Amino acid sequence: MSRSADYTIQGFLYQFNTTLVEILKADSTSPVSIEGIIEDIEVVSAGTIKAIQCKYHETAEKFNASSVFKPLLQMLDHFHFKSNGKVEYILFSHYPNLKEADFKIGKDIILAALKSENKDFASYIARLNGVVDVDKFLLKFSAKLGPSYDIMVAEAVDLLKKEGISEVEVETLAYPNAIQQIASLSILHDETLRVITKAQMLDRLREIKTTAISQWTLSLKTKKMILEARRKQLKPNLAKNARLRYFLIDSNKILDFDDKIVLFIKDYLEKYHYKPTHISTPTFCLVVNEAQFNSIVVRLHQKAVIANDGYVANVFIEERFLRKPMAEKNDGTSNREFLLRILNWEQNGVVLNRRKGDDIFVISDHIFSSLDTEDVVVEKLGTDSFEELKFMMGLSDVYE
Repeated sequence: MSRSADYTIQGFLYQFNTTLVEILKADSTSPVSIEGIIEDIEVVSAGTIKAIQCKYHETAEKFNASSVFKPLLQMLDHFHFKSNGKVEYILFSHYPNLKEADFKIGKDIILAALKSENKDFASYIARLNGVVDVDKFLLKFSAKLGPSYDIMVAEAVDLLKKEGISEVEVETLAYPNAIQQIASLSILHDETLRVITKAQMLDRLREIKTTAISQWTLSLKTKKMILEARRKQLKPNLAKNARLRYFLIDSNKILDFDDKIVLFIKDYLEKYHYKPTHISTPTFCLVVNEAQFNSIVVRLHQKAVIANDGYVANVFIEERFLRKPMAEKNDGTSNREFLLRILNWEQNGVVLNRRKGDDIFVISDHIFSSLDTEDVVVEKLGTDSFEELKFMMGLSDVYE
């Protein structure tokens, strides 16, 4: 991953941590909007809205006034046309080498923004010039310098501990799940669904017993602890011989899918489906195109891993797919007709709803809305790495 990509992800995580801190500092029932109508974070209390725009400038060597023109113009526009004097505007920015005394945004910078020749700001400037009362806006505006990313994380963790969550659970359960909750809410299209209170968040965190695995939680500095915790959580069910397990793996979301999927399936079978007591044939449902699917079936065959794809002369027959493998017993060993079932999600994924498994491992960040998960243990593992997946599932002792 490039440094620019690293900083982009860290910028989102900085905003998510800022949001978490604001939620935990708010009154228990005060609504907090994530990616609100006005700004990134909006806290409603006593009829007043605190609207916070969060900017993360980790790569900036110094403060440049032009870097805040856009958020200032957006705030001015909302203040003049929509606020009715009930909104407090906060520009919360992090610059790594800046001191609080050097981060002052006054009338001079706002007037400079209104005179900017940047074409991207032209519509704001045309509406505001000559009509907006800058002095009144400044009474409702403040600029705050945010701490480093590490300090922001530490503050969020400390606030969770103050809510009575134990230190171990904070690091491996509550904190990563809180970040994932905020990330999940932030992408909802309906702004009314992007609202949460402190009481609601804490209730959800206390109910959750498994650690969220996603691009966000695996980008946290506690990644190793998170992976180890998830491995421990998965182990009890993986140790049971008779559980029927389904895997839904998205080729678009995992790195080196084509190169590693066959080896992953083989590793899984050698660990969890090789004894006569392993009586439940696993199903691997792949989000792939038809050519990829056919290639994987052939490559499995070449590795002496026989898969049942349910096809006869290019026609999928559900009964054939769902049948139990015939077995021959020789010298105390059992030779099965096939070792796994394999599906193409786009073509035949609905079959997963016909006969439900005990567990379904979803390796994707995508939401499969047509998947019926009632009475099924869903293990959502949003990693993009087979190494991390194998580590969590006990197939390997290393995750890198």
